[in-house]
Amino acid sequence: MEPGSPWGDGPEKSEPGAPNAGAAAPAPISISQGFAPMNQNTVLTGTAQMPTGQLIYLQPPSGAAKVIGTLLIIYGALQLLGLAGLFFEQVDPITGEPLEYPVAAKALDALSSLIGAGGCVAAGVLLTQYKKRGVYIAFGVIGAQFMLGMASYTLGTPDGGLGSLFGEGAALAVWAGVSAICSGFCALLVSIPLMVSNNGLE
Repeated sequence: MEPGSPWGDGPEKSEPGAPNAGAAAPAPISISQGFAPMNQNTVLTGTAQMPTGQLIYLQPPSGAAKVIGTLLIIYGALQLLGLAGLFFEQVDPITGEPLEYPVAAKALDALSSLIGAGGCVAAGVLLTQYKKRGVYIAFGVIGAQFMLGMASYTLGTPDGGLGSLFGEGAALAVWAGVSAICSGFCALLVSIPLMVSNNGLE
């Protein structure tokens, strides 16, 4: 006979499935061992958390550089046609009479066409590859052709009848003004890839 309490309440037996109050609590198990946010050094236990920070969406570069590069390649090819035209006799478009074309002026025009053809094609290829120096090469070609054109005009290159319309002095001013406007427009067109925000130029 087991000794018991006079009130008949013997030692309570733990029911199946009831927690044992006298035993120590089990050690917590981490569910994120080895997984931590990228920008923190601590390991969170029992919780899941996304890395903090901003999401950056990358956009493809603008196609302006490729478009301008393609136009430069075409313009460079047209320069070769201008070079071939130097071997034909120059005729006054108004009177139809043959024009005198000094050898020095023809040599400068040929050099200008060669620079334009080679430089524009090289600049266009670089721009299609998103190389920024293609823009600078195109600027150099435009400036060189303007200077060579003015020098050629002073040496006696045919002016397309401007001399007979305005006189020699005024024709030079008109030639310089038209050349400057055309060169400025070309430079502005070539600089479009630099003005685009997402140009992708290297």
